[in-house]
Amino acid sequence: MFLLTLAAMTSVACGPGPAPDPMPSDGFWSRAAVSDEEKVTVLRKVRAIDVCALLPRASLEPFGTVSTVEDVRPDQCRAAIAVDGHLTGIDATWSTGVMFSGEPAMDGPVREESMGDVRVLFDDEPATSSDPQSRAACQAWALFVSGADLSLSVRAPGDACATAADLLRIALVEFREEPPHGTSPDSDRTVVTGADPCAVAPLLGSLVPVGDQRLTTCKLTVDGHEAIVTYDYGSERSVTDDTPAFTVGSRQVFRFEPGTATSSITSLTAVVGRALTPGPTDALLGPRVPKVTVTADSAVAEKVMREVLPLLP
Repeated sequence: MFLLTLAAMTSVACGPGPAPDPMPSDGFWSRAAVSDEEKVTVLRKVRAIDVCALLPRASLEPFGTVSTVEDVRPDQCRAAIAVDGHLTGIDATWSTGVMFSGEPAMDGPVREESMGDVRVLFDDEPATSSDPQSRAACQAWALFVSGADLSLSVRAPGDACATAADLLRIALVEFREEPPHGTSPDSDRTVVTGADPCAVAPLLGSLVPVGDQRLTTCKLTVDGHEAIVTYDYGSERSVTDDTPAFTVGSRQVFRFEPGTATSSITSLTAVVGRALTPGPTDALLGPRVPKVTVTADSAVAEKVMREVLPLLP
């Protein structure tokens, strides 16, 4: 009897433990980038990922009826999902990036959990009304060991952070598969999609520290002045409403200057491709286009823009 009791106690003590975390925790994205060369490799690989492919339409169907999926920027995608019985449903926006040091800036108290070896930070904003049609909000930030990151903003009925966590688990698995541009039918392919905004630096004799390189922006020093190059998508109207400045080949460059007489800083922007696939904001803001912006001292901005545009066929 004693042996039976002891066996039973041992069985309980050694019984099944917590279920193992099914999230993957190995490979390239699970190794910290230490050297500048390793960090540049992370940047290059993240830049090559089709951001909309991280949450394929099929993976969103369990949450409701997918209304729209739109590539907002080369590194950002947005989805709207209709939910039965709810007027506005779920809105989710996700972005890829890198963060090799520091912590992301988040507005409120942060809760942290792990998904495999990825640190995930949640900032929960519960609904302020008991109205069943109200929505909660959640900001989530997933930080890979490698220095890559994936941020997600969700507005949803009920517990928005629970929805965000479910979406993140899908996206983190897809991220490790590194879907190339063109994987998602909702992604546009343009000359700035996946392009390196720092590619112009050698032509200007500028060496850009890895800390000043991002997926779609590059901060470089030219003739002693700081210049920022940005590859983006945006409303064509917001570009062409500015003042025509000069042309580079067949491309018109537009100038925006701040209204302060004491500043020599200017922003030059050029449209570098045809209109993107029509999206939900086109009716209000007009078609979106791929564009390049250079912000710097006026003479430096022109010098940089004249070197950047020929790099984009």
